Amino acid sequence: MFASSYSCYSIKKGDAVMNDKLECLFSAHYGDRNFLNRNCQHYYCDVLSIASAGESTEYLSSPFCHSHHAYEFMIPYSPLPLIIYEDAVYIGEAGCVYPVQSGRMHAYRYRNSSIAHNNIVIEKDFFEQILQEKGCYGKEFDMSFELTKEAGTYIRYFKEEFSKQNDRDFSKLIHLSALIASVFTDCEFSKKRDRLKAPPQYQKGIYQIVSYMNQHYADDLQVETLAAMCGLSRTYFITAFKKAVGETPYNYLLKLRIAKSQLLLENPNYSIKEIALLCGFQKPNTFSSLFRNYTGMTPTEYKQKLLLP
Repeated sequence: MFASSYSCYSIKKGDAVMNDKLECLFSAHYGDRNFLNRNCQHYYCDVLSIASAGESTEYLSSPFCHSHHAYEFMIPYSPLPLIIYEDAVYIGEAGCVYPVQSGRMHAYRYRNSSIAHNNIVIEKDFFEQILQEKGCYGKEFDMSFELTKEAGTYIRYFKEEFSKQNDRDFSKLIHLSALIASVFTDCEFSKKRDRLKAPPQYQKGIYQIVSYMNQHYADDLQVETLAAMCGLSRTYFITAFKKAVGETPYNYLLKLRIAKSQLLLENPNYSIKEIALLCGFQKPNTFSSLFRNYTGMTPTEYKQKLLLP
């Protein structure tokens, strides 16, 4: 189905090839260029690359906010503490796919060695050719979506084909790249269509509130105010939010604030008091207490741990 459409992409015998654009991309994700070799299984062809990280005894070197031309898809298999996308922060849920539009600022922060994930990047021209054929060119990838069985199967097939060493079929890797890109496109935009059809009114409101919280986590967000924003009573809003998100508005907001504070604690230029205020905590003592309940250590202890070799 896709082989003829994408025959313009290079297929070479011998060692697998990776587009220079994709090769350069990983210097943005990992300050330590040897991290991939030490901790990740790497599968790639000329248009798509998968870095697959399992549980590791080594902390990831801290990535930084960056952008690139390639499209990117992060798939956590265990909860991801913090995803930064443009001006918003998110808690990454296991089994969901988090897309990054070409050219958008983003970063991932993992300080936990038990986090497993796939990080998939797809060459821009290749991916946009598929978007054009599906009538989706120019549309925004701005929603996470569930990793489907079909997508997971294609990713597994790609890894298996790459792992054949000298017996790899490079045309098959290109074909599987197209299938992965295609199913990601279908998942993203079919989900949007489903939401736009006729979801319950409260559900649309909850999704809008979650998006608002992701961007305004440092504001004084009261449950009553959030409920009023989507036209619900306080009690019904809490019930609807928990049903849609899996936890209460308070717990979700606290997760966002703690995750953002962990990021800021890596910066030596901020004091504990400044970090508390920047993350929406009015009192440093309250921040320290909640941070300890959530992480098992105080902000000061966490900051000191980051300085350890």
